[in-house]
Amino acid sequence: MIKIGFIGCHEVSFHCLKKICNLSNQSNDVVSIVFDLLPEEASKHSASISLEPLKNEFNFPLYHVKNITDPKNVSLLSKSNLDVLFIIGWHRIVPQSILDHATICIGLHTSMLPEDRGSSPINWQIIRGSKKGGVSLFHLTADVDSGNIIDQKEFQIDLIDDVKTVYFKSILASLDLLGNNWSDIHDLKPNQILQDEKKITLNPRRKPDDGLIDWTKSSIECYNWIRALTFPYPGAFTFWNGKKILIWKSKVSNKKQKEKPGTIVETKNNILVSTGNGYLEITLLQIYDEPLCNSQVFEKSYQIKVGELFENS
Repeated sequence: MIKIGFIGCHEVSFHCLKKICNLSNQSNDVVSIVFDLLPEEASKHSASISLEPLKNEFNFPLYHVKNITDPKNVSLLSKSNLDVLFIIGWHRIVPQSILDHATICIGLHTSMLPEDRGSSPINWQIIRGSKKGGVSLFHLTADVDSGNIIDQKEFQIDLIDDVKTVYFKSILASLDLLGNNWSDIHDLKPNQILQDEKKITLNPRRKPDDGLIDWTKSSIECYNWIRALTFPYPGAFTFWNGKKILIWKSKVSNKKQKEKPGTIVETKNNILVSTGNGYLEITLLQIYDEPLCNSQVFEKSYQIKVGELFENS
């Protein structure tokens, strides 16, 4: 029997913890302690979720915290005498002072490490137009995403995918990795595969203000930008008549482009916008803090006109 701890606060955390609880029941292991975010903290982060329903289902101790490094939380971890600590979908880098309280610490990263280390790998993969994504199960260390690999699973990113559908694919891959490697984890002997330092790529942290659409980019680049930042993220945006416009869905048009980038070319069906190379059809959008609507409703409600511009401010 091994004693297991878990730290997480995202949708992937919920599904992985449920998988871990079911696997633990089968192998007579014990989930001894779980941490997620206080509700007021969770509301500040995209895709955050409470683990409370799983507490009710599996009857483990659950603590809602603001900061995992608070001395009270560190003391709880220390007293738990953990064999394995999973940290999956946490909103901050966890320091060595936390990792020291388990024999093995395991994390998940939504890329094929050592590629796409750092923040928001799925968003960056879609922005780049990547055709492949993946998940890495790995040993956690104090250095970000640098620990030895336990196992990895790759999947396809299709052109119709957005950040939500790729995230769902990553959850399914994560559950497979946990199931496939549970026996070794239970024996405290999971794989130790060194990362190839020659293949390291590092992504910068994204902020909501990074979502501004650059209409001088090609239509496919603008399309990738929008689908990478759509729900549950803050969204890609532009400005029209001084108002911030959030654009949630679009599609690339095959029509040949002539107008200045950002020019609104058609409004009859979907709003058609000129880019640096080609046109983009806007299908779902909203003025900031106003109702979400499709292009037809937007055109009728706000009288957007052909020849007007989507701008940078």
